[in-house]
Amino acid sequence: MGAARGGPLGRWMGHWIGHWTFRNPLLRKELRQRMRSGRTVLGLSLYLVIIGAVAFIFMYLNVQGQTLLLQPTRTAELFTFLSYLQLALISFVTPGVAAGVISGERERQTLPVLLTTPLAPASVIFTKWVTSISFLSLLIIMTLPLYSIVFLFGGVAPSQVLAVFLLQFMTLGAIAGVSIFWSTYVQRTGWSTVLSYATVALLFIGAAVTGYLLDGVAARNPDEGAWAWIGGICYAINPIYMQAALEASRGFFTPAFHNSLVESIFQTVQTHNLTGPGSWTLFVSLYIGGSVILLILCTWRLRPGSIATARRRLLRWMAR
Repeated sequence: MGAARGGPLGRWMGHWIGHWTFRNPLLRKELRQRMRSGRTVLGLSLYLVIIGAVAFIFMYLNVQGQTLLLQPTRTAELFTFLSYLQLALISFVTPGVAAGVISGERERQTLPVLLTTPLAPASVIFTKWVTSISFLSLLIIMTLPLYSIVFLFGGVAPSQVLAVFLLQFMTLGAIAGVSIFWSTYVQRTGWSTVLSYATVALLFIGAAVTGYLLDGVAARNPDEGAWAWIGGICYAINPIYMQAALEASRGFFTPAFHNSLVESIFQTVQTHNLTGPGSWTLFVSLYIGGSVILLILCTWRLRPGSIATARRRLLRWMAR
């Protein structure tokens, strides 16, 4: 039994987790500095106040003058509205939190000192990524009691809420990876922040607009199925449509939408079959695989002389 519990894989995982957490002084320092500040408490409080106010105003507007309070279809609409509001807030806040983690060290002239410590560049990048998403992950987790309100009236199951939270964590990690990438490769925090927000806008707004335009082209050319297929790819990389696909695939009561925009999003999900495995494979591969690749590139960038070394290796390989 002891050998089974303490096998090579178990020992390696324990060593890895200990190295990245308890034995990583930069991680402990960053978490303490971020979580003990007054701005963190203020930010958490304001976030809960905004989400809570929206939830209770929505409930008040829907139960006044009714004897049966909220119906299951109405609570499904409340759940959808809260999930989209939370997705928008974390997508807006994440670049502002993560876009200056490396460029800020460079501007304060502390990055060379940080790189002379025993910590490897991979440890520095991973620590910055973890500390960037830790605060925002806490924001998501703290809204669980507010989401539990919808359980009182039916229409939404806890598994559906957890599935939406998992998608939002995945989106949060990907946006943080993009922001750290720009923060590593751009010298100034201002420019890295602008580029991070531009990338988020491209994923959320650019992909949706491109998909809409391609749908219009496909409607005028029914024989050209490639346009609709490319439009489906644009929707499949958009967290807005994939969250709608997740909510539609979990089988909760169909909300009686009073917003034509939200209704059109769910109609697009059905038209392009975004609930299928192909769309989810593309989304998960892009957001998880892309995050890993970006963090590896950041680690490569922090290594002194890495770009020149790679250029020499590429020239030698091409000369063969």
